[in-house]
Amino acid sequence: MLSINTIALVTVNASRSAAVPAVFDTGLMLIRDENFADAHRLNSFSSASDAVVALTGYGFSDTSEAVKAARKYFAASPAPASLLVSCYPASETPAQALSAVLDRTADFYGVCLGAEETDARILALEEAVAASAKPCVLFLPLLGTPASVVSSGSLLDTLHSRSARRVVATYSAALSDAAAVMGTAMGLQLAHRDSAFALCYKTVPGMEPSELTQTQVDMLKGLGGNVYVTRGYSFRLLENGQTPSSWRYDEILYMDMIAADLQSAAVAMLAENTGKMPQTDDSSAQFMNRFSGILAGYTDRQVLAPAVWRGAAVGSIQPGDVLENGFSLWADCYDNQPEADRAAHKAMPVQVALTLSGSLESVVINVNVQI
Repeated sequence: MLSINTIALVTVNASRSAAVPAVFDTGLMLIRDENFADAHRLNSFSSASDAVVALTGYGFSDTSEAVKAARKYFAASPAPASLLVSCYPASETPAQALSAVLDRTADFYGVCLGAEETDARILALEEAVAASAKPCVLFLPLLGTPASVVSSGSLLDTLHSRSARRVVATYSAALSDAAAVMGTAMGLQLAHRDSAFALCYKTVPGMEPSELTQTQVDMLKGLGGNVYVTRGYSFRLLENGQTPSSWRYDEILYMDMIAADLQSAAVAMLAENTGKMPQTDDSSAQFMNRFSGILAGYTDRQVLAPAVWRGAAVGSIQPGDVLENGFSLWADCYDNQPEADRAAHKAMPVQVALTLSGSLESVVINVNVQI
């Protein structure tokens, strides 16, 4: 399968992603397999029972983290529709295993581990995820005492120092809890095809809340980690659904989705045109008209919202301009196109400015009483 990046390249400046995955609602579990066989390399399952039968057939015990992870992934509510499982031999690293999967499919978005790995190999996997042309997000458990998890040189501390933006790391009691968080994220995406969601404050079935003090919660969240805790005796909440770079998972997800939709639309316009698209401003107008329709859909879904543009100037879009629909597009005149670009039959770059709608995570209630 050849990449479409050579035809329509999408870049998302000052944000977090760009590329085209096939799906956004399916997780991939990578499992180190001491009894590896080629038949274990990549399989898809639509239920916990199917996954458990297969994994136990591979030699994993019913109490193994891999089997527990499969159960927790599908325990999400709403439940995801499918899970990809890729076993890899002990001679491979998780990063190499991910590369082997990508040679076969791009039909996943979340990635987690189903067996213990060293911090060094996990960090190498994070680098592979961050560098991949196919965007995805790594879900990790943070194991140990709160003090050890936030200590200097720890896994979370290192991810935070890297400003890792494609990792959702959650303080957990077991490795398999990462699959529970991933399943929750994938299930929510499946259920919100026409609307938006935030991962913050969601319930994670299959995962037990941690007993943490507020100080410990603040330390973990201060490094971009997440916690699953009980608030007010009855509310089991995932907080804050963030990455070590402080970006929220849903923000990264929707930037990936927007980039994918714009890229696919650009390729479709070129491929479906029965004549040709000339190197003129009329062609730029056609691209921007198609892109506007796509972005308007994200405004309707409340992913984008009207706001003042506070970024750097983007062509005619200046700081302080109001983006009425949460987006604005601009392309320079073809009269200003460099000769090399014209000779290479390139279109004028389309600049897109977006303002995200954000999501509420706290509220202040002032009660005024007259006696």
